Amino acid sequence: MRKLTELTSEGDAGRLVDALLVAGIDSEVRTREPWEVWVLDDDDLARARQVAGQFTPGAAGPDVVRAAAAIREQRERRQSRAGRRMVQVADQWRDGPAQGVGPVTLFLVIGSVLVALYSDFGDPLTMTIQNLSIEPWDSPDFLKRVREGEVWRLVTPMLIHFGPLHLIFNMMWTWQLGRQVEHNHGSLALIGLVLLSEVPGGIGQYLVTGPSFGGMSGVVYGLFGFVWMQARYAPRRGYHLDDRSAVLMMLWFVACGTGLLGSIANIGHAGGLVAGLLAGVPVYVGHLRDRVDAPEFTDGSWASENIRGARRVVRQFVTPYVPLWFLLIAAGVLLFER
Repeated sequence: MRKLTELTSEGDAGRLVDALLVAGIDSEVRTREPWEVWVLDDDDLARARQVAGQFTPGAAGPDVVRAAAAIREQRERRQSRAGRRMVQVADQWRDGPAQGVGPVTLFLVIGSVLVALYSDFGDPLTMTIQNLSIEPWDSPDFLKRVREGEVWRLVTPMLIHFGPLHLIFNMMWTWQLGRQVEHNHGSLALIGLVLLSEVPGGIGQYLVTGPSFGGMSGVVYGLFGFVWMQARYAPRRGYHLDDRSAVLMMLWFVACGTGLLGSIANIGHAGGLVAGLLAGVPVYVGHLRDRVDAPEFTDGSWASENIRGARRVVRQFVTPYVPLWFLLIAAGVLLFER
């Protein structure tokens, strides 16, 4: 949040807020005389200064006021619908604690640490690794132990970690992302997301490389995909994942996919990312529906008149469809691994 300007009239401050809203910029009036106008998103500050530079106190027309009122009414209707859906989901699934860490997140972290200690950080000679891998490493038959009833092997490879750095990286993200999912959607939802992220990707990894893989990374990327979708397209639900962290996660994803960092379970990574993004599709669909209801680039709109060149291409064709670009990156990694 950044201060844009200050005005001596409360009415003028309110009309400037209306003009900014019509231009697609959220702002608010703070303090008393002089009345300060603050822009909520720092990224909008440059555009807000352009709008403020064209604003004449006392001269905002009724069209701007009516347009701003219509936008606020439309937002209230959407928030009301989203609020009803969110309450229904929360009432049905939330069984985690109101604050702190939930039992599923705690189990994932403690379980991984204990397995790392008992297996000497992934030593294949230990019975711990052979009992938790999707199959014993010398097994010649496809999923023989699983087909014989040891179905836990489809999940337990996520508890195996090969080295302290592998463990620390995955536990840091599991702690940060898993707690958010468990707090906002509940323990059952987190369990479902873990299974969805681990099982398909693990089977795919086994088909390509055999049973000698492990780690929570597939689950981490599943949590990342889901939390990113929630934070980006349904921010009122309480999720948080900043753009810098998202960029770092995807850069690491691509770096691992190149093969330059050694033998890594990239199919598990990609399977988890796809699972997390698919789990977040409902909020993304709601976002796309809102764009149809209130398009940014319409004839005569501020964006249409003032945003040009590469910036306009990014705003129209890249930013709204980032989940699709993530899926394409995951697909590229899968094809490369094959």
